Amino acid sequence: MNSFDHFIKHDLGIRYYGRYVDDFILVHEDKGYLKALIPVIKARLQEHLQLTLHPNKIYLQHYSKGVQFLGAIIKPHWIYIAKRTRGNFYDAIAKQNTLVLAQKPGKEQQAGFLSSMNSYLGILKHYKTHKLRKRLLFNKLSARWWNCVYLSGGIAKFVLKIKTVKQGDWWQ
Repeated sequence: MNSFDHFIKHDLGIRYYGRYVDDFILVHEDKGYLKALIPVIKARLQEHLQLTLHPNKIYLQHYSKGVQFLGAIIKPHWIYIAKRTRGNFYDAIAKQNTLVLAQKPGKEQQAGFLSSMNSYLGILKHYKTHKLRKRLLFNKLSARWWNCVYLSGGIAKFVLKIKTVKQGDWWQ
């Protein structure tokens, strides 16, 4: 546990806390207590890490509405993908379709495709999105991409197809 995590959990007494890189969430039953922590946390971040809180990215709301964090909505007994993340995945598929329809994808375009699609699949596989991934990829992704890639690990990762040499031709 780093010093900021220790500060939040032990010094401030926040039991439910999550952090990933520079994003974090605090969950507490007292909204007034959370409001009082904002200047304390701002000062700590500035003093020890030379960081500032973005003034437009502080949200206080009831837990039953869910907390948006890392592209997902977290509720007490359910975590699901945010509409924005789903829409961005759809837009990324549309962008890749436009590229492949303009020209046959070379190594650079294939690498870009793998990077983009596998990034979304990597996020989505952590949530109950199997049907969503299946629907979007099999119904929306251009057939031209399927000529050079396949899915591995269920619907978790794209891999480039490798051209094989016919048996007997390898020595010629």
